[in-house]
Amino acid sequence: MTERAVSSRWDALDVLRGLTIMLMLLNLNPGSWEFNYSWLVHAKWAGATIIDFVAPAFLFCIGAAMPLSFERRSAKGATRSMLLRHVLWRSVLLIAIGVFLNLYPTFEFTTFRIPGVLQRIGLCYGLSGIFMLATARTSESGAITLRSAPLMYAALAILVSYWALLYLVPVPGFGAPRVDQLGSWPAVIDRAVIGVDHMFKWWPVDGKVLFDPEGIVSTWPACFNVLFGALVGIVYARGGRSGLSALALGLVMGGVALALRGVCPVIKNLWTSTFALFSSGMALASLGLLMGESQAQGFRQILWPARIFGENPLLAYILVFLMAPLIDANWFGREAAPVSLRAAGQAWFDQFASPNAASLLFGLCGLLVIFAILIVCNRKRWILKI
Repeated sequence: MTERAVSSRWDALDVLRGLTIMLMLLNLNPGSWEFNYSWLVHAKWAGATIIDFVAPAFLFCIGAAMPLSFERRSAKGATRSMLLRHVLWRSVLLIAIGVFLNLYPTFEFTTFRIPGVLQRIGLCYGLSGIFMLATARTSESGAITLRSAPLMYAALAILVSYWALLYLVPVPGFGAPRVDQLGSWPAVIDRAVIGVDHMFKWWPVDGKVLFDPEGIVSTWPACFNVLFGALVGIVYARGGRSGLSALALGLVMGGVALALRGVCPVIKNLWTSTFALFSSGMALASLGLLMGESQAQGFRQILWPARIFGENPLLAYILVFLMAPLIDANWFGREAAPVSLRAAGQAWFDQFASPNAASLLFGLCGLLVIFAILIVCNRKRWILKI
């Protein structure tokens, strides 16, 4: 835990990051896994719900913040090699924390899930950061200036190459194109490399584990979201502050992605090229809206909780995982019929609301607990940084 430096911040980016982590935590901590509103439940395959855009929006936010961070550190004397070491160290730590949270609290090494959200964030951050620094321009004074052209070409290359892999390269034993749970390249490689014992177990197909939504191959197109966010961050750092332009471009990107669904369906679990394009466009459009609305006096007050979450997202994410075993522990009921805090909370809210609403209300209570902790951290000027 480090003391927060006093510096100017991109307020709309903080708010967007906060809103994404709040939605993510609501999805991770419902009152009941059986009851929930459809917009808080991931699409099992083709198509997308609001919650499906949370992780890509967070990756976009990471990318948008990277140019500001790199160039600020460089201005203070950090060399390219120092920045590269920082990127590698942060990437490894994110992956390690993600693996730890997957192991916690049982630490059952034979069956724990290896991929995860933080693991994907760590890989995308590391790969994108290394490329950004490798293609940056160095001045005579040693200061780093990031270049937008290589990032744009790399982002486009990711979309095209991943589409070509899924549609043009035959999968041994399955052929091409394959964008299904069984015979697509991501699913086949994950089963071969990671093994089904260490993959996502909660969406089996006909009783079998076939794919992982944060697998190896689908991490490649997820890098598009980071690189595109970095491009937006470079434009912002160079003085491009038009929220209306960001909104318009984001909507155009979303429209193009939807128009291409016939040749590439929108599938979050494979992170298809159209999903990467559509989710990045929606993140940009949301940022464009917030660049204007987040500064209005009334909205600034309404969005204050999002700012609190947005300045400490890693701590908030870790807390929800650390709290989960306590919520699922049997604290109530008789010895013969114990009841967990989650089940008791769902049952209590069921008295006043529908099952879906009760599940959401329980999740909001968990969000308030984390919010209270983050407020203390905010007042103590603590931010969990790696």
